[in-house]
Amino acid sequence: KFEALSYMWGPRDPNCHILCEGRPLFITPNCASALLHLRKKKSPRLLWVDAICIDQDSVEEKNHQIPIVGEIYAAAEQTIAWLG
Repeated sequence: KFEALSYMWGPRDPNCHILCEGRPLFITPNCASALLHLRKKKSPRLLWVDAICIDQDSVEEKNHQIPIVGEIYAAAEQTIAWLG
């Protein structure tokens, strides 16, 4: 079971980062804001976030994943729309 996050990317200049498997992953400020507001402090939360789950530096991966994003949202337990 997972939740999907839909949000407006905002400026494409990523100047925020999170740690993903111990390494920094650069994300947009709006994505960072959503993650901070949606995280659960006492238990894990499994979120599918396009900017994190799709390698944004790989054209091949984006070409494969973007056409199935609708299926990913449909498979989610719920989709959260973050307006900022």
